[in-house]
Amino acid sequence: MRPVKQAAVISTHTLVFFAPLATSSAVVGVIMLTRFSRDAFLFVSACMLAYSYRDVERINFRSYFKRRFMSVGVPYLAWTVIYFFYTSLNPTNSFPFYSLAWVKVFSHSGAHYFIHLLLTGYYHLYYLIVIMEFYVLFPLLFKFVRKYSSWHWLFIVVALVWQIAYGALVDSRHLFIHLSGVQQTRFITSYPIYLVGGVIVALHLDDIHQWIVQHARLIIAVTVVSGVGAEILSFLGRYSWMPLFLQTGTFVFSPTVVPFDISAILCVYLLGVFLVSKNRSVRTRAALQSGSDNSYGVYLSQMLWIPLLLRFRDHFHIHLAWELQVPIALVVVYSLGFLFTAVVARTPLAVAVTGRSRATWASLFPRRHDTPDQLRGDVGDGPFDVVYE
Repeated sequence: MRPVKQAAVISTHTLVFFAPLATSSAVVGVIMLTRFSRDAFLFVSACMLAYSYRDVERINFRSYFKRRFMSVGVPYLAWTVIYFFYTSLNPTNSFPFYSLAWVKVFSHSGAHYFIHLLLTGYYHLYYLIVIMEFYVLFPLLFKFVRKYSSWHWLFIVVALVWQIAYGALVDSRHLFIHLSGVQQTRFITSYPIYLVGGVIVALHLDDIHQWIVQHARLIIAVTVVSGVGAEILSFLGRYSWMPLFLQTGTFVFSPTVVPFDISAILCVYLLGVFLVSKNRSVRTRAALQSGSDNSYGVYLSQMLWIPLLLRFRDHFHIHLAWELQVPIALVVVYSLGFLFTAVVARTPLAVAVTGRSRATWASLFPRRHDTPDQLRGDVGDGPFDVVYE
């Protein structure tokens, strides 16, 4: 699921930067459908964390928090520094289109800006803030959920009700607290069905897997119907008589997109099942393994490539319809992030910059293994390491 949802994340951001968001209701409608990737990101993270501890009787807190810090905390700090310098660059008319104003960076305003980025998360890095909040609460939540196993359906219902009601109540000030959409994205209280649901799904993964596979057509149908319904509400939301809680579009946590988001996540799971099937070729499965290995780095680095590509377009006066610009930008940004991650993952910066353990340079390109004991299933160790049987 990782490479698929990262492509959806990048598609959201390329739409924001390369399409006429302010003037096109079609663009708003497409973004509304791609935003499920945020929830998928959190669901997969919660599910895989809980799955890794499913058979562990007691969590060793020292090793648990050390691993979490290395996997999320260190990349977050590293990329906050990277984006601090990157966004402090001044645009120029010649390649590489930017120059660094050192006086601006090392100043009081520069320090204030860095602290702001560190506390709130630069653009897309807020995902990691939410995940770190979840990591802190996970041991207690996991213990509680596993202890009351007969209540899991009740937990799901409560989380779903909270998911539907919370955004509308907070946004409408009915709780006497108003949080903007940006503020809501930074707190785990905005994602209960995906985080709690991910933990519970991990504890019943075998049974839920069978149910999803057996009901694939139903899930796809629900995804299509709920997506069409959300688009209709997005269109009607332009009229003042539409209640706020029914509007979609730019309303980030609209209750009406929850059915689509959940069913879209299940569709991505079905696609993942299809791609890892033994009926797929060894190259397909190797490419998928590669995409999974490098997806974290693709996500972290994407906002290096999108602004640079935008500057490249403007510098050379490239004029294309946004319907062409967006898919081209998606492919270019994903490819640059993939290659960047594959290379940096073989340097001492691997853990901090890509979130991966350091790999060998020899594993960068495809090669034929000589002995069966060198095989790792059907794929090799590195991003381009295809094994020939």
